[in-house]
Amino acid sequence: MNIRDILLLGLALLLSACTTSHFDPPEIQGRPALVDDAGDKRLWVLSKQEESRQVSVGGSNRSSGRWRTDTYFHFSIKAFDPLTAQPAWTQRLVTLGDAKARGTTPSRVIGSDVEAQMLGQDGELVWLLIGNAPYAVSAHDGHVVGDAVAIEKNNPALVGLLPVESKYFGFDGGLVLMTADARQMVIRGADLKASDYVARAIVAPEPEREANGRERIVPMRPPIGEVPARTATLGGQWLGLYTEREAADALHDEFGTRFRYPYTVLDEGAQARRTFHRGTVVQAQRFDERFPRLGKLEPIAGAPVYLKGRFFKDPSKIDTALTMTAPDGLMVWHSTRIDQAGRLALTRLDAELKPVWEARLPLSETGTINPVSTWLLPGRLVVMGDEESVKDGVTSRVPHLVSVDLGTGEWKGWDLVGEKKLP
Repeated sequence: MNIRDILLLGLALLLSACTTSHFDPPEIQGRPALVDDAGDKRLWVLSKQEESRQVSVGGSNRSSGRWRTDTYFHFSIKAFDPLTAQPAWTQRLVTLGDAKARGTTPSRVIGSDVEAQMLGQDGELVWLLIGNAPYAVSAHDGHVVGDAVAIEKNNPALVGLLPVESKYFGFDGGLVLMTADARQMVIRGADLKASDYVARAIVAPEPEREANGRERIVPMRPPIGEVPARTATLGGQWLGLYTEREAADALHDEFGTRFRYPYTVLDEGAQARRTFHRGTVVQAQRFDERFPRLGKLEPIAGAPVYLKGRFFKDPSKIDTALTMTAPDGLMVWHSTRIDQAGRLALTRLDAELKPVWEARLPLSETGTINPVSTWLLPGRLVVMGDEESVKDGVTSRVPHLVSVDLGTGEWKGWDLVGEKKLP
């Protein structure tokens, strides 16, 4: 080791002795996203972590000098293997703090109110916002490829005209923005070139009509919360997953409205104990209008009962239960308990409605406060949500990531705050 290396090592040891840091647990920012890296899927989670750094001022150790506290906020991406729910890599994106901190006065707290979100993927780039600033990052490893400075460099006509509020950014196959002079532009491709943005035409569906041609009045869907899927078709047989009261309400259907719009059937909520009912669909007529409705709805003897049971939905359709193959069957979400100790469970059923497996996940029930996200992959289901607990009257919610094997029900998980493997 030469004299230069010795001096550098000594300086590093001195600096490390003069600085100590405390890191708060990371906070999840926005919803995760499934990113395609040349065919490899990675689940990205964006986080913000606060660091309190004590810096020695006027001395080389705690006893001989004074200390200043600097606060930093680190924004990072952690990519997970969706098959194992284990981290694949972590990339720090941006650190916000007071670059002008001097002397013994604590640094200004800059970035505490800044939030981040992922917008979408455009080929090899993933666009996100940190506060009011756009960033393009590599889909391969998350390193920053472009920012506002790069956008202006590649688009001289936009210098000084990029929006300074996040509400003027969006995503449609690329970064959509409204310039300061009210032009809508889109940035697509690795060269970060901007062009005029033309919104895709939204084709409104044809209104539903009755037999006489009059437009049918469609009941309003619940404005908030989950709309459970409680009906399914399996092997040509119509099935309902209902409580007794819900089944009676589904059967009381003079105009076929409940059959046509299943979300209008009574929902007994979190304490509903639901079991399977077999329905007979008949064609009814009122005046000149013919419509399907349930003619008979009977509970299936020996069928399991599920607390807040509802079918797992087909992600490509609205309110439609996903049918499984090999073996044929369905999947049902349900709760283990009605209190805060309850957890979210998933059961796979065969064509005879017999359980193939049951997975009790380290997650609390989905809801407005704790929205659970899912990603359906070949042979696996990836789930992210919070595990809620109460200690000394204080409620805490810890986000977890879980990957479930759809063949066996076995799962693997990761604590996103404790940054450790589950269970």
